[in-house]
Amino acid sequence: MQTPGAAADAPIRMRRRACPICDNPNPETPAGPYSRAPWDVIACAGCGFVHMRDVPETAELVETLAWEKTYAAEAVRRTRDQPVIAWLDAKTRWRLGLFPRVEPVAIINDRAATGPVIDLGCGSGGHLRNLDARFTPYGVEISRVLAERATEYVAGRGGHIVQDSAHIGLAGFPDGFFAGALLRSYLEHDADAAAVLAVLARKLRPDGLAVVKVPNFGSLNRRVMRADWCGIRLPDHVNYFTPASLAAMARRAGLTAHFPFLLSLPTDDNMIATLRRTA
Repeated sequence: MQTPGAAADAPIRMRRRACPICDNPNPETPAGPYSRAPWDVIACAGCGFVHMRDVPETAELVETLAWEKTYAAEAVRRTRDQPVIAWLDAKTRWRLGLFPRVEPVAIINDRAATGPVIDLGCGSGGHLRNLDARFTPYGVEISRVLAERATEYVAGRGGHIVQDSAHIGLAGFPDGFFAGALLRSYLEHDADAAAVLAVLARKLRPDGLAVVKVPNFGSLNRRVMRADWCGIRLPDHVNYFTPASLAAMARRAGLTAHFPFLLSLPTDDNMIATLRRTA
């Protein structure tokens, strides 16, 4: 399947996927109100999970739809199509500092046992830099440019960066290898998120800790802003999680999700969950 690309003149190779929560193929499920041509967002007819049905082939994410390109393109689009919202957001950034914000890397530093830690979708490696010295940092990043930038943060600390999809990159490590895993602003991007969590469950040590941060589709702001909500980013965000759907995906992968109360409030556009292997 091919569709015109927003980030390049050449057609973008696409593939159709079943619902990543319940495997319903949704062949006749209509596109919902969060869609924007050529990207269709549907609510699964089986379980209600909101997701993009047709997603770019993995190879397209290396260069053509690499995050650093689509992020810049989306910023331009929002400024053009939502000028008032963009202006208000820029003028009220101070609001983000009103309440303490806990990042996944801080939870790993505080709660994970000493050992190797992997950052899935590590980007340019900024969060690896913030890991305590007692951890050996590893990362997986599909963008070739960002993976090269991240390498400098693990040089000299014994780890390395794998430039590949998370599913393939993670599979190359031994089972029971990692003491911790960072999935910050990552799981909403990966069309194979369910498969990645299943592999991650095997790669974590029995006492391993994974920390997930994703946009909260169940937030009050999403209900108000609807298609203008900041968490709707096409084609970057292919999965739209609520606490219930994230817990269901984790459970199916052999992981138990816990949502710290103050880090998963319905008033916040994001939520944080900790995952551990199911006993």
